[in-house]
Amino acid sequence: MVAEPANGGRVARRRPDARRPQKVSLAIAQRIVDDITDDHLAPGTKLASERDMMARFETGRGTLREALRFLEMNGVIRVKAGPQGGPIVSEPDAHDLAGVLGLFLQLKGMPFKALVAAREVLEPELAAQAAEAADAKLIAEISDSIDGMREFLDDEQNFLAENDRFHAAGAAAAGNELFALLITSLHLITDGMPLGVSYPPPRRKAVLQAHEAVCDAIKNGDAEGARWAMRRHMREFRRYIVEKFPMVYERPVRWRDVAP
Repeated sequence: MVAEPANGGRVARRRPDARRPQKVSLAIAQRIVDDITDDHLAPGTKLASERDMMARFETGRGTLREALRFLEMNGVIRVKAGPQGGPIVSEPDAHDLAGVLGLFLQLKGMPFKALVAAREVLEPELAAQAAEAADAKLIAEISDSIDGMREFLDDEQNFLAENDRFHAAGAAAAGNELFALLITSLHLITDGMPLGVSYPPPRRKAVLQAHEAVCDAIKNGDAEGARWAMRRHMREFRRYIVEKFPMVYERPVRWRDVAP
């Protein structure tokens, strides 16, 4: 017979050990990243040769190349071919994070609408923080993206490129790099064009007007106005997808659509 716990019947809960047996290639990849960050190596900096790395890490060519491939897939480095080539420091960005998120979202069976809902919660608050921060340089970037959208109103691809700039600059203006990276990644995933979502001229005009309202509030330091303007914009985006592309809205996210 199993004895009852002395604390009144509650079974003790232990935090699961997050540590897993580590592959040698992953450990090497982590040490390379430590080198990059500890030595403040700028993008474009050439790393040690394959031969020197094999000697330093006391490993074989196959294990080292596995580590380098892992870093290259995640945007940390790029490997230049040729006699003068080798691993070169890169700069991971929101596209790289979107690719990683896309993989996990597919494995979790996460629907497109869950990401739209996340943006509805986060972006209004970031717009309010941007208005409070009043970063002149980023506000100028937001304003310039709107000028670009206005100029490319009849050019969907260039219009959407300026739309990307608007959301990235707006998130960055809130002053939190993590939120900026996350929001920009979510924006890239919910763009929807790889899934067949299109933005005809009337929709582009509506987006432009929504962005102008958000920008005006941010410029005026009106945090509450920016919050509500962005909230309306996100709600309009959700309604547009639900009404025009319901299959996309309900569809689970697929990695290949995010990182083709």
